[in-house]
Amino acid sequence: MSLRPKGCALLLTAHLFATPAAAQLGGSLTLSSQTRLRGQPISDHRPVAELEMVHDGDGGFYLGAAAALVATRDEGLKPLSFRPYAGLAKRLSDAATIDVGIVQNRYSSYSAINGGGSYTEAYVGIAGRHVSGRLYLSPAYFRRDAPTLYMELNGHLGLARNWTLVGHAGRLTFLKDRPDSYAGDATDWRLGLRRRLGRVDLDVAWTGQDGQHGAEGALVIALAFAL
Repeated sequence: MSLRPKGCALLLTAHLFATPAAAQLGGSLTLSSQTRLRGQPISDHRPVAELEMVHDGDGGFYLGAAAALVATRDEGLKPLSFRPYAGLAKRLSDAATIDVGIVQNRYSSYSAINGGGSYTEAYVGIAGRHVSGRLYLSPAYFRRDAPTLYMELNGHLGLARNWTLVGHAGRLTFLKDRPDSYAGDATDWRLGLRRRLGRVDLDVAWTGQDGQHGAEGALVIALAFAL
């Protein structure tokens, strides 16, 4: 949903720097004004609710999944997406962790993907206290003949008590020629403020993409509840 402020990012940060005594099962419920896939609108600019759960196993192994519903214009709540993932995180130092894993993204016909669609990616990344980066490799990005590499950088900076500046930049690159009708390489971004309200995070962010058809962005508001 990504990301949208992503519950995955919140849960992963907690996982990467958790102590051995931390809970083995965590989750979040995120309500957002819309959701976007790497800067592109994916929910027809409609509100979305996403439930995510992740289990931390022994030795740094984790397993999770996220499911989302969209409030459609005419048919009420409908399934939007499902995202299972699994990975392994290992500390390099007190301030850095390496992370490898695999994730599958599935979108229903109620998404902006015509007829629905899916893709699988392997990823590797390094996370610090305030900055993290990942590389994602997909052999078939929504279609068999479309291998891609996606690179992202995420960061956050505390501004005052319970206030945080959050940012994201990503770049999607196709690794072989594609049909002219297919979307091309694109850069996406997100910049916003996060307000901590107890167990709830309020995010207000400007997010968008600069791709084949020019730049386009929108304001996205989200509430993330820790479970």
